[in-house]
Amino acid sequence: MKAVILAAGPGTRFRPLTATRPKAMLPVGQQPLLAHIVEALQAAGIDELVMVVGHNRERIQTHFQNGTAWNVAIEYVTQTRPRGTGDALLQAEHTISEGCLVINGDRLVDPTLLEQIHTAYTDTGEAQLAITEVEDPTQYGAVTTTDDQLTGITEKPEPHEVDSHLVNAGVYAFGPEIFAAIRQTDTHGERKLTDTLAEYCTTHPVHTIRYDGLWVELSRPWDLLSATSEVLAQQSAETADSATVSPAATVGSPVVIGDHARVHPGARLVRDVVIGDNVTIGANAVLTNTIVLADAVIEPGAVLTDCIVGAGATIGPLTVAEGGAADVRVDDTLHPNVTFGGVIGDSARIGGHVTITPGTIVGNRVDADAGTTLRGTLASDTHVSNG
Repeated sequence: MKAVILAAGPGTRFRPLTATRPKAMLPVGQQPLLAHIVEALQAAGIDELVMVVGHNRERIQTHFQNGTAWNVAIEYVTQTRPRGTGDALLQAEHTISEGCLVINGDRLVDPTLLEQIHTAYTDTGEAQLAITEVEDPTQYGAVTTTDDQLTGITEKPEPHEVDSHLVNAGVYAFGPEIFAAIRQTDTHGERKLTDTLAEYCTTHPVHTIRYDGLWVELSRPWDLLSATSEVLAQQSAETADSATVSPAATVGSPVVIGDHARVHPGARLVRDVVIGDNVTIGANAVLTNTIVLADAVIEPGAVLTDCIVGAGATIGPLTVAEGGAADVRVDDTLHPNVTFGGVIGDSARIGGHVTITPGTIVGNRVDADAGTTLRGTLASDTHVSNG
């Protein structure tokens, strides 16, 4: 059985980070999100993979190539325009002759779930859908079931439409007949796999598999911090041999430090911190629950909490992002009371003594003068002056 990974989406809610990279290539722990999916599939005994790629696809194809380094065989198909998950799966039709396992490219799950789905489809030859329970089903595809069979699915329902807290986990198994069903689904600009399933389950059995293990969907920027915490809790964090960490620095747990990174005296990496390759952490800087992408510089005395710092960014001395709760607007949707210090985009230049208020999203290449206060969303290439 082949696995199809749907990794073509533009990841607009993760901008500015996804302006130059696919969402699936954002780092989670010591490697990209997509690498965790590939490893989980391989651990589940599935070694023939089809990746549906699109936005900045070269970053994926260059990293994974033919899959040899992961002991899998990878072929690529391209979704040229983002027209939904159903359309993305259709692009892989010519590669599938029998059943296939399908997983969204923004999910973290245990290999055990993939094994369950694989076995259930092999035993029955009928469609399978993983479901899980969440606190707020209005953010997902809410499902209804009878005797472990799907009876309905509603994407991001209104609160009054919610009948249960069970949602689509984004892992499926289908026979080749799913492709005809996708083509026959009424569309309104894009083909959503959930729309197809809502119709398909009325005429075909779709079995549901309850799952309560590791499950993280990356749909908003702060989910990257949650996913990283989940992964770091399950694996041994490590410092690369080529990294230089001062004996006078404090490195808590869990913390990952990448190749050729430098951590100077008095710096404190408290917990849930990922330091990318070639990153410099200045003297007496303090980082907590923070991801710093490659080639960034955190200058002396900076304090960052609940933050994501883009590649090649510079955070000036004594700059503070205190983290904590904020109301954050992403794609015209306001998310209240989110624990999120903010995002600093790639190649941004943040001066010294800057205050970054909770929930701030700073675009790529933003230039902020010393002593300024940053809040809200700052478009890429903006210059923020003092006074």
